Amino acid sequence: MSWILYFIYLLLLVWIVWKWRFFESPGIARIWLVALFLAKIAGGFALFFIYSYYYSPRSACDIFNYFDDGLIIHNVLFQNPTDYLKIMTGIGASSPDLMQYYDTCNFWLKRFDYGLPNDNHIVIRANALMCLLSMGNFHIHNMFFAFLSFVGLWAIYKSFAKQLSHKRTLLLIAVFCFPSVWLWTSGALKESILIFAFGLFIYNFRNLLDKPTASNVIGIVVCVFLLMQSKFYVLMAALPSLAAMVWIKHKPKLAFAKFLMAHIAIFAAAWLSKFITQVDLFEVICCKQHDFIMMVQSSQAGSIISLPLLDNGLMSIVTNAPRAFATSLLRPTIFETGSATMMMAGVENLLIICVLAAGLFYLKPQNLVNHDVWYCLSFIIILFVLIGLTTPVLGALVRYKVPALPFLGILLLTAASNDRLQPIDKWIAKLLSGKRLRH
Repeated sequence: MSWILYFIYLLLLVWIVWKWRFFESPGIARIWLVALFLAKIAGGFALFFIYSYYYSPRSACDIFNYFDDGLIIHNVLFQNPTDYLKIMTGIGASSPDLMQYYDTCNFWLKRFDYGLPNDNHIVIRANALMCLLSMGNFHIHNMFFAFLSFVGLWAIYKSFAKQLSHKRTLLLIAVFCFPSVWLWTSGALKESILIFAFGLFIYNFRNLLDKPTASNVIGIVVCVFLLMQSKFYVLMAALPSLAAMVWIKHKPKLAFAKFLMAHIAIFAAAWLSKFITQVDLFEVICCKQHDFIMMVQSSQAGSIISLPLLDNGLMSIVTNAPRAFATSLLRPTIFETGSATMMMAGVENLLIICVLAAGLFYLKPQNLVNHDVWYCLSFIIILFVLIGLTTPVLGALVRYKVPALPFLGILLLTAASNDRLQPIDKWIAKLLSGKRLRH
């Protein structure tokens, strides 16, 4: 019965992609959006088989632990509806009498607490909500998560489609077709919620700058809440470029100087915030690195890499930033591929290096003054540095850098010459449309 329900939901979601005006874009046929969504569904099944057959035991697989914990929280609804509402809303969720439920969960409680929201909670709550519709079918959850990330990726595409109107097909490929993005945002993982929230946040933010509406404001507030509950650092990595975007939008003169000043101001505010919030963000980065290293050493996790230990000082972070960026950008290499997923990531990184090298041929120097180049570059550098400083496991590194990869593609397309890329874009568009190509 649950599989009949699965195909009913699948048809419903395909119908939404086919009919919803949000998925309209000049030059992009709906049939290809449906194909991309079905590819996300296939990615969800790929994740299921990877976690089922390459990672063991089941208790070590976070995708199944989030699902199992969601079932536990869902069952609280029938035991004590009041407790269920407390857990799901977060209002009174820290009450000691709820520990009887949390202790039976795998991932609700974290070993380390940095004074920030526990990002396990949002994915467990999402699974608990989906249990109301899924009859406990894990693949229905995977499909719902895949749809959320699909919406987020499409929102990223739409955020830049007008500026890259002559490269729309290449933009679609750049946003959706990084192998790591396809795989790790196609299932019941934090990355799916993260891409959903971050994509819609960028979409609403850019629209708000052009034409403020109440729906954009509400969308931003909701997305900020979701990002604060999931991957707080992704929002922080985007904050300097967003501040610069607002400033330059309203006062375009001396744009690059204002771009740099916005970054300096944000980093100074982050350092000074410890005197107000009692949370030293730079110390949190150091502590997170030390705790992550101790955790993987005690668990004997695979693909461990060596990181320079941070010493709780801002200068330690600054001096190690270049190495951290290089680690995030280039690793794993094709020589560090011990599994199918690592092999895919190694090949992907090799392709990224080749594309960056080829980009020198397609580069148009005048495009480097394009503000979108600055914004994307800022986000990529900050996020890659944060990840490279704190992540001593290649498998985790591959997943954590997923939010930056679509923006890397957008950066390259924005910096490239329209005259050189437009013929390629038209050729791919004709190929996808099924029209006969003229030589």
